[in-house]
Amino acid sequence: MPDENEFPYPVHAVTNLASNYSSEHFAFAVERCREVIAKVIAEDNSSPQQIARVRILNYLDLQLARSPRWIGDDADLIAGVLRGLIELRFWARFISKSSEQATQFLNEASIDARELYQRLETLVPCDTHQLEAPITQGKRVRVETTGAQEALVWQICSKLIHPSSWVINDLEGTIRNAQQRQMLATYVVFYAWGMISIFHDIVWE
Repeated sequence: MPDENEFPYPVHAVTNLASNYSSEHFAFAVERCREVIAKVIAEDNSSPQQIARVRILNYLDLQLARSPRWIGDDADLIAGVLRGLIELRFWARFISKSSEQATQFLNEASIDARELYQRLETLVPCDTHQLEAPITQGKRVRVETTGAQEALVWQICSKLIHPSSWVINDLEGTIRNAQQRQMLATYVVFYAWGMISIFHDIVWE
């Protein structure tokens, strides 16, 4: 049996939360994540990768700030946070591969604007209002899950967030299920530390 000191703090945070869960314990674990983010998130515009890194960490902190307030409510709220973190980890890995992919990620916002413009253009008569067309080219990057376990967690979150038959026909067993919240909360902490570790090699004392 390995000494628990051989493992970094994030491993203990997740395993301890899973085995000794409470909303207070969850709030403590989240706050520890946010403390580390605050120390590593200094603005850095030196490269597309650094710009994207800061923006992703800012969004991670936003989601973590919400989660302790929502953990006692219906599970679809915390499922929304977790689903967002799964997608956010995809982007964290994506931008870390190269400066070109980081630039591609940063251009996604302009692609969103272009697609919205194209849809508005079909609804607004040409002589009513002249819209300024975004000129960004390129295709959207498809966010994909990694592995069967992540795909399952993603699907559970999606089912809870949307008005699926599963939820509508069993509110008590789905969004009002305390065990569901506990599982989702543990994964929130798991994904939060996972994203921090993608960007920073933290030495734990």
